[in-house]
Amino acid sequence: MTESPLQTPVQFLNGVGPERGELLEKIGIQTVEDLLWHLPRSVLDLTDVRPVNELEEDLPASVCGKVVDLDARTISRGRTITAILLDCGTGFLKGTWFNQPWVIKRFFPGQLLMFSGKPKRRSGKWEISHPQFQVLEEDLDDPQGLILPRYSLTEGIKMYQMRRFVRAAVEEYAQLIPDYLPENFRETQSLIPLSQAVIQMHKPRTMDEYQAGVHRVIYDDLLEFQLALAMRRRLWTCVDNAPLVKVTAKVDARIRRLFPYDLTEGQNQAIEEIKTDLASGRAMHRMLQADVGAGKTAIAIYAMLATIACGNQAVLMAPTELLAVQHWETINQILKHSRVERCILTGSLSPSERKATLEKIAAGDQQLIVGTQAVVQKDVQYHNLGLVIIDEQHKFGVMQRAHFSSDQNTPHMLVMTATPIPRSLCLTQFGELDISINT
Repeated sequence: MTESPLQTPVQFLNGVGPERGELLEKIGIQTVEDLLWHLPRSVLDLTDVRPVNELEEDLPASVCGKVVDLDARTISRGRTITAILLDCGTGFLKGTWFNQPWVIKRFFPGQLLMFSGKPKRRSGKWEISHPQFQVLEEDLDDPQGLILPRYSLTEGIKMYQMRRFVRAAVEEYAQLIPDYLPENFRETQSLIPLSQAVIQMHKPRTMDEYQAGVHRVIYDDLLEFQLALAMRRRLWTCVDNAPLVKVTAKVDARIRRLFPYDLTEGQNQAIEEIKTDLASGRAMHRMLQADVGAGKTAIAIYAMLATIACGNQAVLMAPTELLAVQHWETINQILKHSRVERCILTGSLSPSERKATLEKIAAGDQQLIVGTQAVVQKDVQYHNLGLVIIDEQHKFGVMQRAHFSSDQNTPHMLVMTATPIPRSLCLTQFGELDISINT
């Protein structure tokens, strides 16, 4: 099988060589393909740069020029003024800063800059007060009309060199980038070919071209993410080794009698959705979202007791010991007339207490376990874990959550959150989690 030209070592690209190849390798660029996918972190739009002789007073504009004079002085009462004079070819432009004497340290004679702001005519000369400025590369003799990509660099590689390397790779190899999306699908989604997207990000002629390239690349990233979540969800829902938890009317009545209040309509709706998942024989993977004080803990207790009633263990994991203790106290109050064996497992247990607790958990003598990350330590062995409830799940890593699953057993999982942070919204929107909302 012939290796793709895209796998050509980057050192063989025109203008690179072995020494620069070693420098590029420090930022993960080993092949031509790596270089093509070293996409710009941003672009510098110089398409609207104006000559000095076309400036209009108070009309925002950008002007490029070389530093020919620097001046910093105290004017009165300790106030300072700093001035940088640019030679812009068709005239001069002065940038001024008041009471910012340190700014002069950022400039030096011969430096190529772009000033942006509202110009004013003072004493027959153009001036911008407190301009936004951008340092340009010295190899740009005439930057007007350009859109310049800006890349992440490594020591020993300058921006103009990186642009030159990428430009060479684009011109010779970019058309070889494979596109994994069918043409008819791209047409329905108004997507440009992937190779064209890469070209337009590296060598945009207009900002619209650049944005079209960005849109295609981001679309691919989100699609890949969505497909990965869909595959994970399929793995969860298609494996039939999750405990079968069927809540009979008798069990339902016994659980509800433990609460000193009637559950709300929102709580009952969430419980029905959870009961359906538990009785499916396939692992539940659901997020319960509700405001603080809306009764998520009551729903969690119902789910744990339903699981325990069918002969399984249930775990509630909280991100901090304080929150774990709060859950423990609430559960103890609700279950004060229950025979459910329960324990709390946190890092503050003494070695002897921890050892005794772990032995009971492994033997199945503890049915309901509340704890912190201590419940996912390697020495914690469960007898027949049926349900895992994770509070504020975004504070736990993937490996911590995966600790509960095994080839022989995939417990049901319910994650709870009071705030629909972006990551949690992403997980539900793109398919890894079902969602229940307790209002």
